[in-house]
Amino acid sequence: MRFREHILAAAATGLALYPRSPFRAALTILGGVALDIDHFVLYALRSGDWNPVGALRYDRRRHRPPRRGDTQPRYGSLRSIAHEPQVTVPLVWITAILWSPLRPFAAGLTVHLALDLHLPHYNWRVYRRARVRCERCGVAGVPLEVYYLVDPRRGGKRWSAQNCVLWCGECAREARDRRERISTPLGSLPGVDGCDAT
Repeated sequence: MRFREHILAAAATGLALYPRSPFRAALTILGGVALDIDHFVLYALRSGDWNPVGALRYDRRRHRPPRRGDTQPRYGSLRSIAHEPQVTVPLVWITAILWSPLRPFAAGLTVHLALDLHLPHYNWRVYRRARVRCERCGVAGVPLEVYYLVDPRRGGKRWSAQNCVLWCGECAREARDRRERISTPLGSLPGVDGCDAT
């Protein structure tokens, strides 16, 4: 949940699309942030804590790497099917076409989901730096994937090339077996963010 980014992007979109209609601009902003209700509901169902302040504290804590002695539970991905653009965007826009007052809300929701997309699932800066060789063993001519050293959901920097490495599958398996801190291959699993070029 990146509430600040979503509200700023939705506000900019609302003001750009509806400069003379504060109500429609407000609906766009609402659409840009309302989708994050699923994070709160999933947190509350998994933790039993229905306090919004507790959810915000958990959200801040879950993005930091775990500290030694930290025994507080982590609840995994807090994303529902509503965060799947291929499901949500068509449904919302079909409804908005049939009922025009929903269009500003649909625009805000689309902006929200666009901010959550990370395509493509590789990083040209990392490929350039590695010269298309595995940065761990130096092998070339085999399939290579970009991995996060520290997953952004655990405190790693999402846009930093220094937090990304280009490894072959064998090196990634070895690193995982030795419990080195790497994430899954970028883009290989649903809900795993890619390391994109900026």
